[in-house]
Amino acid sequence: MARFLRIASLVAATWGGGLLAQIATGDASRGEQLVRDRGCVSCHKLNGTGGNKAPDLGRLASRNYTPAGLAGVMWNHAPSAWAQTAATSKGTVAISPAQAADLFAFFSSRRYFEPRGDAKRGKQVFAGKKCASCHGIRDQISGAGDAKPVVAWRSSRDPIGFADDMWNLQAAMDRAFVSKGVHHPRLSSTEINDLLVYLENIPEIRTKAPQFQLAGLDAGRAEYHALECDTCHQGKLSLEKRTSRLSMADIQAAIWNHASTKLTTRPTVTYDEMCNLVAYLSSLGPRDDPRRGERLFAKNQCASCHAEGAKDAPVLSGRDLSPESVFAALSNHRSAMQADMNKRSLAWPRFDESEIADIAAYLRTPHSVQ
Repeated sequence: MARFLRIASLVAATWGGGLLAQIATGDASRGEQLVRDRGCVSCHKLNGTGGNKAPDLGRLASRNYTPAGLAGVMWNHAPSAWAQTAATSKGTVAISPAQAADLFAFFSSRRYFEPRGDAKRGKQVFAGKKCASCHGIRDQISGAGDAKPVVAWRSSRDPIGFADDMWNLQAAMDRAFVSKGVHHPRLSSTEINDLLVYLENIPEIRTKAPQFQLAGLDAGRAEYHALECDTCHQGKLSLEKRTSRLSMADIQAAIWNHASTKLTTRPTVTYDEMCNLVAYLSSLGPRDDPRRGERLFAKNQCASCHAEGAKDAPVLSGRDLSPESVFAALSNHRSAMQADMNKRSLAWPRFDESEIADIAAYLRTPHSVQ
């Protein structure tokens, strides 16, 4: 199953576009085991085994969540899910922030944060974009030089490694295109995602352990400037002013399509440097709205418990709440929260992705809760 998978800053940086807190390292294999140990499999299947009441959590199917969206799904799911997990895991449902990070790592390894891809379309991309002219699926193509067959790619199930290869191997690939009289094909993020879904369905690749690693945002920002990305991405082309989140497929497509730009230099990028760059690019996107968050906090009467002087419930103002910390707090305090809300005749609030991100933006604003 999934080996070491670190999502340190991605989960923090992409969950609403503005949260830059550092998050604990997550391990997908531990996350998978936690899914089993906490009784999730009593309702959900995991790789084909488990309950029949809910979908298979281990399927390699795209769901296009953001970490904030997944946190919202878990929050809304809490009243029914936690009663079941408590019954099937001997009452143990408490989860630490580190364990929550493991869960999010597991979900990342299962493509929960990517748009839905289609293997049939991916096969057409592989042929139509001339990938098949150099790369066989299982065997090396005669006359294709050092081009490896797909099953030998080191990055076939490593999105960061795939992006790194696309950057570093472009010079060699361009020479191959020229020799075959083929123009460097452009790839959209949809085509990249379809292509990867197609490749992941090849039996020899499907058995490989997924890998995914990201570094800190400060290092990523430094890498972005060191590669002089900001010399072109200014003004209207500034990536910091994006109105939508960059998915991993968006980043991979942008790296591939940079071959058609007039870069003065193309320095070799190490794997760690690509980790840094992807972490930073993943953090860019729409800003959260603390004013909307303040209205939501009031509308759902959150301050009736989470305010200065409130009994037992912690004060939330001034905190950077990551999706993992929201989920960990929910798992540890759901029972007490629900009991208190029942006493107050309050319904369990439901939040979508943007609402959770806006509330987090409000809470991390200084002196936001009086």
